Amino acid sequence: MHPLRSILPLALLTAVGLLATDLYLPAVPSLPQQLGGSIESAQATLAAFSAALAVSQLVWGAAADRFGHRRTLAFAVLLQLIAGAACALAPSMGALIGARVAQGFGVGAATVIVPALVRQSFGDGGAVRALAWLGIVESAVPGLAPVVGAALLVVADWRMSFWIIVALSAVAAPLVFRAIPAARATRAPAHASANARAGGYRRLLRSPVYLGYALGHALCFAALLAFVASAPQVVEIWLGAGPSTFSLMQACGVAAFMLTAARSGKWSDALGLDRIISLGALLQFAASAAFLLLAYADWRSTALVVASWMLFCGSLGLRGPASMARALAAEPAVAGRAAGLLMFFGLGGAALATQAVAPFLPLGLAPVAWMCAGFTLASGAVVLWGIAMRDRHRAAATEVA
Repeated sequence: MHPLRSILPLALLTAVGLLATDLYLPAVPSLPQQLGGSIESAQATLAAFSAALAVSQLVWGAAADRFGHRRTLAFAVLLQLIAGAACALAPSMGALIGARVAQGFGVGAATVIVPALVRQSFGDGGAVRALAWLGIVESAVPGLAPVVGAALLVVADWRMSFWIIVALSAVAAPLVFRAIPAARATRAPAHASANARAGGYRRLLRSPVYLGYALGHALCFAALLAFVASAPQVVEIWLGAGPSTFSLMQACGVAAFMLTAARSGKWSDALGLDRIISLGALLQFAASAAFLLLAYADWRSTALVVASWMLFCGSLGLRGPASMARALAAEPAVAGRAAGLLMFFGLGGAALATQAVAPFLPLGLAPVAWMCAGFTLASGAVVLWGIAMRDRHRAAATEVA
């Protein structure tokens, strides 16, 4: 069996985990009325999930390297099921936030394990293509989720979205455990000795090449997640539109991501991974600048906001697979921890950004636009630093040889 076919069920499990946020996003603006609370507390249900998901990356990364992927995922899926039911039954905003913390922790295992398996199974070029297609699979379901979520609000309340997630997790779990033995999922690679794995996170934090690519990817990914989490409020407050407009925007953004991700491998072969990463960073900053222009010119155009969002998402689809491949190749002996730390940076940044902009959402698009601009500018700078450090190391190695 082709390795990618073995990994695809894991990508589906990751997609189900992403549904834990995307499916109920259209209902977030109405949570204060239904459960009591404020806009900030409603946004905290998103930030708490992202923060728990971020912290879980460090735990699952180490667990996957030590105990193997099968046992790690079995425990994580059980936690995911219990936490999903707790979310659906939450009687108050505080209870929902607590259940979202547990849910975020549970869904995090697949986010770590999938990219590590891909990196172990493919070379540089193949890894970019495989990560791109995994990104397409993982983004397709969340892209449709807000549309389904908006439709659910017509016939049911927000609780139904969590029951759907519980059911889908239960269906996906058997497929995952069937696929894991064929996907090199028992433990870390053979060449990753105990000495190499010891102090893995310290090793990664001391690797400028890894940090350059990992932080560069994490910052742009965090900006995207924080924008998505804030978008329902921006659409309602600034554009004066409803959940259907947000659903359209999300679907268009996912379509742009899928289109560029599908071509990312071919373009990386033609231009080189570093050029693709740099080009994607430049285009993402251009999209952020477009958001700022719309905000301060007060052009409240749904079409222009959606077009800028498509450029932002398409740029991530262009650069994301190459960035991930470079980051995981920097320290292959600790692939699980490398994937976990990268996602910790991205998801942790998203959680902080989501809650940081929440008090300013009544101002409209401007706070979110500034967040995107700052994150993408920092991302480009970190990527250039990582490339420079890698070239310096190569030059030093050549001189020694």
